[in-house]
Amino acid sequence: MEFKINSSDLLKALSHIQGIVEVRHTLPILSNIIINANENLLTLSSTNLDIYCSDQISADTAVPGEISVPAITFFEIIKRLPSGSDVLMKMDNNDNEITLKCGRSKFKLSTLKTEDFPVISDSDLSVNFVLSAEELIRIIDKTKFAVSNEETRYYLNGIFLHKASRNSIHFLRAVATDGHRLAQYDIPLPQGAEEMTGIIIPKKTIFELRKVLDDADGDVSISLNENKIKFSFSNLKIISKVIDGTFPDYTKVIPKNNNKNFKTNNSDLKNAIDRVSAVAANEETKSKAIKLSLENNKLNLSVESQSKGSANEVIDISYVGDNVDIGFNSKYIIDICNEVDGEEVDVSLLDSVSPAIILDKTDENLFFVLMPMRI
Repeated sequence: MEFKINSSDLLKALSHIQGIVEVRHTLPILSNIIINANENLLTLSSTNLDIYCSDQISADTAVPGEISVPAITFFEIIKRLPSGSDVLMKMDNNDNEITLKCGRSKFKLSTLKTEDFPVISDSDLSVNFVLSAEELIRIIDKTKFAVSNEETRYYLNGIFLHKASRNSIHFLRAVATDGHRLAQYDIPLPQGAEEMTGIIIPKKTIFELRKVLDDADGDVSISLNENKIKFSFSNLKIISKVIDGTFPDYTKVIPKNNNKNFKTNNSDLKNAIDRVSAVAANEETKSKAIKLSLENNKLNLSVESQSKGSANEVIDISYVGDNVDIGFNSKYIIDICNEVDGEEVDVSLLDSVSPAIILDKTDENLFFVLMPMRI
């Protein structure tokens, strides 16, 4: 095998696929990246058995072939080479090493044969539709912060993508929850998604996909069945297994009768919470509770810390009604405020022990639920 390639093109492709490699995997081949040189195309691929990723770039191939090299070492070499320089890679048939040359630099990398490299098949994906890269980025960004990291409830360790209805209109809906907060985002149901079943896309897949979407230009093709999902654009392809579990009926935690509604400037609310919660910094999770005291056109934010003291701040709101005291995790409120694009945030409460609904009035497709804390 022998080929020449631009270092910047190679680095970009490697950055797309190397993130899923598990260096200490019991199968040595899974710590490697597969390099396939064929005509004027170089295909790079990696997998961790749950996710498969490949990317293709142009190359000047003198001798076609396929081999694998250590992923992290290869990536670390390429990112240190001069931008836009020519990289020459050559391997003789009887060698267990491949030689990499760039200018006056020369490296030899150990190799493994690729016969045992597992590939996740995409031949049986029956549902196919297209989303714009912008739509897919927004779906991920508005929900991923609420994905659970608690491994015992593995079915919450991803984004639940499914078909849903609202006012007799069908949507493609993404939902994430960790049991403390819930984020939901809807887009019009794309053509081809009418028969899709609900799937849970693992958080690892979500974060790896999000990293590459900034390089997407135009549409992203999505194919899936009940076990797998594939995302592809340009010459990049990501195939992932989905979480084998049942996402809970999240609609049961959405309150229906919240009748105490207030509106306020989103930045004012976020910044005030950030300032007041400084008293609770670095304390246990329960100590990060912030108390919201709601009265006519005023919201008092307060924190009590046995070891550090107390803090409070008052902000103006639009509200007329009964006084309410309720506690929340300050970090969770800030996370939600960060996803509100409009200047104004809309909050609906029922009482001191019931979940709150938080809305961005500039986007009717975005919806948040936040569970209270005891204070």
